[in-house]
Amino acid sequence: MIRSIEVIPLHLPVAAPLTLSRGVAADPSAGAPHILVKVTDEEGRTGWGEARPSPRWSYETEETVVTTIRTYLAPPLLRQEESDIARLHAIMDAVIASGVDRGGPIAKSAVDMALHDLLGKQRGLPLSALMGRGGGDPVPLCYVVSAHSIEEAVRQVESGAAKGYHGFKVKAGIHPGSDLEMMQEVMRAAVGKPVWVDANQGWDFNMAVRFAREMAILGVRVLEQPLAAGNITGYAELVRRSDLPIVLDESISTPRELLQHIRLGAINGLVIKLCHAGGIFWARQMAEMALSADLLLLGSGLTEGRIALSAGAHFFGAFGLSMPADLNGPQFLRDDMVAGTLDYPGGMVPPSDAPGIGVEPDPEKVERYRLRE
Repeated sequence: MIRSIEVIPLHLPVAAPLTLSRGVAADPSAGAPHILVKVTDEEGRTGWGEARPSPRWSYETEETVVTTIRTYLAPPLLRQEESDIARLHAIMDAVIASGVDRGGPIAKSAVDMALHDLLGKQRGLPLSALMGRGGGDPVPLCYVVSAHSIEEAVRQVESGAAKGYHGFKVKAGIHPGSDLEMMQEVMRAAVGKPVWVDANQGWDFNMAVRFAREMAILGVRVLEQPLAAGNITGYAELVRRSDLPIVLDESISTPRELLQHIRLGAINGLVIKLCHAGGIFWARQMAEMALSADLLLLGSGLTEGRIALSAGAHFFGAFGLSMPADLNGPQFLRDDMVAGTLDYPGGMVPPSDAPGIGVEPDPEKVERYRLRE
């Protein structure tokens, strides 16, 4: 049974700014909020989860994640059986109701992650094996290009290539008028490595049709979330007219939303963030649905530390991906809560055979970066 659930807010140092079409999502001058969740069972075994709220990307903030878990999610989960993940999610969804998405998915994902880590340790299984998908494969990483000028974008591509990254994810929609020219230069600098473009809802429909046609000629592999998340009919028409596969992230947070897009022909591929899905439990269902519908499957993150990154690597290695994964914490964080460095030689995240997620917070780092409330 679940004996306790502890919430530990941290502020981690940011190495480089991350800019989306809606503004700066990671700022070196401010640091980044990361919320640790520790679930302890009756025998004193612990599981760890991590949340990275990012208000430029979703409505959840550092304050709401902490309050949601401490005040609303944790109390009804105490004394419950930790292995009944479906029932625990039903409890969380009853306490924090669904709205336009699952209702606090980033907060719920941190609890879900800690539960899966705990179950893996109890059963002596790494996360991928706990999901019934074997040991998983090493996960190649892509380098995120987030630039305010064409020259800066090219420099970032060259930097990512020099560091051994296996592809590039380019943030578009920051300056839409120069997106096409930027991609012409980026594709030259990428020298054949796969490139996907993420507009983060920053284009209108006509722009998306035109840019998709031109970027397909340039050799871009996929186009992510060019239109607003709720524009299902717009996506259905764009899929019919686009020369690139249209993959969705912000639009899809539940299996029901994924099913609606599949039925309407409004999607070619799914970008999975464990935090956006509300955790591993729901992400697994959505990944199985996507593969059954012959959709492309891509993996992403929110500048998370190595607890969430390692959980994502287990998940994506087990399911396989159509592109190198956008697990971008090593690029945008200067340090995290786990001992050692954030470097992944060769741009690969190797599978872990350790039970659970396979990484633990370092108590000294937790104290160093803990937010004093």
